[in-house]
Amino acid sequence: MIVKSLILQNFRSYKKATFDFNPQITVIVGPNAAGKTNLIESLFLLATGKSFRSEKEKQLVYFGEAFCRVKGAIGIASQVDTETLEIVVTDKPGEMLRKKYLVNGVPRRRVDFAGKVPAVLFTPLDLDIVSGQPGVRRRFLDEVLEQLDLVYRQALTTYTKALRQRNALLNQVQETGVRDEKRFAYWDDLLIKNGGILTQKREELIGYINNREKKLFPFSLVYDKSVISEDRLAQYKHAEVGAGVTLVGPQRDDVLIQSLNSISKQMEDVKYFCSRGQQRLVTLELKLSQISLFKERLESDPILLLDDIFSELDSTHIGHVLQMMDRCQTILTTTHKEFIETVSLKKMDVIELGK
Repeated sequence: MIVKSLILQNFRSYKKATFDFNPQITVIVGPNAAGKTNLIESLFLLATGKSFRSEKEKQLVYFGEAFCRVKGAIGIASQVDTETLEIVVTDKPGEMLRKKYLVNGVPRRRVDFAGKVPAVLFTPLDLDIVSGQPGVRRRFLDEVLEQLDLVYRQALTTYTKALRQRNALLNQVQETGVRDEKRFAYWDDLLIKNGGILTQKREELIGYINNREKKLFPFSLVYDKSVISEDRLAQYKHAEVGAGVTLVGPQRDDVLIQSLNSISKQMEDVKYFCSRGQQRLVTLELKLSQISLFKERLESDPILLLDDIFSELDSTHIGHVLQMMDRCQTILTTTHKEFIETVSLKKMDVIELGK
């Protein structure tokens, strides 16, 4: 499955724009602030139903407008028939922001919309998966699993809503000193059931990555999971009232990335003990694992979205990324037109922004 074309209306910096994509490689060239990352974001939005840049979806709407639209035609490269994916975000003054997902014009829930055209995103910020906070690593797990697994999408959606409601109850307890155990029991049951699904599937993904051969740099993942159960919720019952948030569950998970020190023969945290170059190789390996898993589980190639990553990589790392592009439809951005001339890319189309 590939993305054949894209229409943007009132999306970020685009008042109205249309793009057609090469089945193999499309290079988006333009200076900073020309809209390259906005274009990549719109494609990721079609793949996942979510932005990778902002949790405030009103920021997706062109300033001063009441709505934005992202509409893409997807299909098999060798066939004429296409399927239409569309997301409309409405932000009218005085009303709640609304987000609508459509497949061939028919409304769908996000859990049924995501994963239609799986995508692997690679940006300079992905180095934070290795060197950043636990939330970045959790988002990586979610990004992979939500595109692969309907059950995971459903569980994560339900868990997130239940967690929000339970935290609101904890705030009420802080303010009033009164705890309604029946209401807590309802949300606790939802969290325990769906949290167990998230934990199991995250554990399976981590196991897959650990078992996969790593040609660029050896490392292993350690799942530091926060199990949610009746006993653990009871254990933290009083502490979480003081904190005002739920203190156990998958929202507290972390993933430790470790590598063997050849001198001490001890496993060390890549975040603290490896060079920037080695951390980049780990990030590349994680993306290669994602591509490999998508190919195995979906029996088709994902699209690759590469946002200005070549400015951060040396020639060796660039060579590894070019290998990632083999067989996958790739849409990449760069500020340097010279990149196209120095790197041999076959069957490539170029789109220049900001001309």
